[in-house]
Amino acid sequence: MELATIGFLSAIVFGLIAGDAVISANTMAVGIALPPTVQQSGLTRQSAEEIFITELSRIAAIPSGVPVPVPRVSSRRTVIGALAEPLKLTEVTAALQDLFGLEPIRVSATVIQRGDGLVMETIVAQEGRPLQRLSFTRDDSDAVALIRYAAVSTFAEIAPFRVTLAQLRDVLQDPAIAVAPIRAHAERLLRRDWGQDSDVERSALHSLVSVLALLDGDVAAARAEIVRADAIEGALATARSFYALNASFVGVLQGDLRLAERELTRASQIPMRQILPTFPAYIEVQRGVIHWADGKIDLADEAFARALTVDPRNLPALVYRHWISLIRQGAAADATQRPPVVSAVSPQIPGLMNSAFLIDPRDRTYTRAR
Repeated sequence: MELATIGFLSAIVFGLIAGDAVISANTMAVGIALPPTVQQSGLTRQSAEEIFITELSRIAAIPSGVPVPVPRVSSRRTVIGALAEPLKLTEVTAALQDLFGLEPIRVSATVIQRGDGLVMETIVAQEGRPLQRLSFTRDDSDAVALIRYAAVSTFAEIAPFRVTLAQLRDVLQDPAIAVAPIRAHAERLLRRDWGQDSDVERSALHSLVSVLALLDGDVAAARAEIVRADAIEGALATARSFYALNASFVGVLQGDLRLAERELTRASQIPMRQILPTFPAYIEVQRGVIHWADGKIDLADEAFARALTVDPRNLPALVYRHWISLIRQGAAADATQRPPVVSAVSPQIPGLMNSAFLIDPRDRTYTRAR
């Protein structure tokens, strides 16, 4: 074989291995070992890993600007990886990842039979952080339930913002879910050792805790968490538009309309339409709330109308205009009243207070929007 051909083939092989290293870098590989007693019930290693990944995928699919590793089953290789394995080049892939700092997150778990119950011991390996050991138990030997619970709890250590976002969304959709445990868990995550390059996620998590605090009736704590989120230097510029709009909402709740107007101006100066097309509607909703709190009900109604030109299905704008219509007719308006026909409305934005809540500007009380 000619040297040129050998060189060409070597370049192709190296390209394949380098490609596999890059593809696998932004992933979270999951491997689960099962005891024979569990496997005899019909649950295989691959199905256990698939259950684990399914729980993570549901959380990872929630739209967010904060990056999250893509979960994948360890036994399911990439196409390039499958080509590399017969050539015994998988160790080269790992070496390249180590050389270029592309270490993927690895979750290795073992399910152990202990008496009548099950224990799942999990080791999480993340770049720049010491190995983390997590342990989960299940007294009734329900392996599937154990794996699902362990998946969410493990992912909370890897992507705390995204897991808290999913929990916040669930709380907003189901008032029966207790807020306090979720808030306490998120606050515990904020107190952990975050390591390097964590500003984006840590800042965003503070913002979510502010919404949880408001759900818990703690307006002062909500304001304090927004300040903490905004003070982190490496926070995303687009995230600061959320922080500013939430600070404006809290300003109205606290009766500080000057703060509310200042933060609204800051939020409106950050271009968000291309990232979140409905965001300008919430700018107008907040403007209307401030006008109404200042006694300018006509200007408030005009702002809510502008919000509906941007997003005709914006629920807060629809409700506020309904309240104003009732007031103009001399009828009473309270937080329980909704427009007579509200079928399809735009999706709620959990991290945005004036999407998650409705405020009565007349007495500064607030309630869930849905």
